[in-house]
Amino acid sequence: MRRNMSSSKDLSDAMAAASLVDQLKIEDLDDVTEEILKAADEHQESNFSLHTMRFRRPIGLGGQGGVWLAEDSHSGLRYAVKQVRKGRLAALPRKSAMRVFTEKEALMDCRHPFITRLFGTFQDHSSLYFCLELMSGGDLFGLLDLFPTGVREDHARFYTATVALALRHIHSRGYVYRDVKLENVLIGGDGYVKLCDFGFAKCVSESRTFTKCGTDEYAPPEVVSGKGRSTAADWWGLGVLLHEMLTGRPPFEGRSAQDIFALIEQYTRGGHEAAERLQRQVSRTAENLSRAAGAFLIGLLRARETERIGCGPEGFLALQLDPWFVGFSWTALLRKELPAPWLPPISEDGAAPSDAEFGPNGVMKDVPFDSTAWAPIFADFGPVRPTPLMPGEVGRTPGAEYSILR
Repeated sequence: MRRNMSSSKDLSDAMAAASLVDQLKIEDLDDVTEEILKAADEHQESNFSLHTMRFRRPIGLGGQGGVWLAEDSHSGLRYAVKQVRKGRLAALPRKSAMRVFTEKEALMDCRHPFITRLFGTFQDHSSLYFCLELMSGGDLFGLLDLFPTGVREDHARFYTATVALALRHIHSRGYVYRDVKLENVLIGGDGYVKLCDFGFAKCVSESRTFTKCGTDEYAPPEVVSGKGRSTAADWWGLGVLLHEMLTGRPPFEGRSAQDIFALIEQYTRGGHEAAERLQRQVSRTAENLSRAAGAFLIGLLRARETERIGCGPEGFLALQLDPWFVGFSWTALLRKELPAPWLPPISEDGAAPSDAEFGPNGVMKDVPFDSTAWAPIFADFGPVRPTPLMPGEVGRTPGAEYSILR
């Protein structure tokens, strides 16, 4: 009987939230998103050509490969091409190796104005490649190098809302992102940001996932205690991200994962008193922080999942109607009608400066593997194509036209 009463209350709360949407005449975010993506498709060339694509320079490093600045010399369009070595994947446990396929599927399923776009995937004899939208302004981690004590509150609100819209869409598609952090929020030439790197994304629908992954400082209490995670973990991650943007530091730091997790457990045991202490601490650290900003931050960093902003029956509406966002237009943000807080300097080649190097013994090392055994598995990733031209390399056998994913 108690379970039925709880279900009835949840249904009642959800109906009340839906009624409130109607009363306030909040514009449908999904309709606006669809409108924007449709317009983007109309202005985007339908094909890119691998036989005129050249790798210009390294712009990033990952766990199993690197990212190139690539240019189609015919059209002049630039891309970010993520290269993952097959041999390094084959050396991993099978479950970990298969994440590359989940990443592809998630990027295809979760297309959104604030998620980096996947244009296509292909492979050669030694590597898998993601052809991705190029974001020329670096990431939020690099931005905090310029503002080491934190960005302005209104700037943090802009970035928080943008990432929140991306997470909302990811969750609506049945995925948990599991890797919110400054490094995964890329800045475009227009100053707007997009979420990238879906290597840890997982389709879970209504269930939980128990794989331990992501960044230690962003681990939510339920992961630390071994209870697994749901979409609520991403809203906790957004809270940690906001804390870093406001103060320049994450809320829980230590020399090891054990130290960090101990602080998170202590915070969890402290309940509302610990949350209030954290809010006071942030207010002292972040200059001229409004009470609404502090309250919203703590709302995301509630130890109990059901108490976090975005995790109740009202869902994302709780963010839209939060006092911190009074007067803020979510649809204007989606349409990029709001001024961006910071514009990156213009670079000569269209990409942010990077000290990434692909040394002979790093993640780009070509590791031998049983190509016969793995061929049927890798076959599903994308068509086999000649490797794009490397920096300094002259022409060789052309590739073929390759259609953009729809």
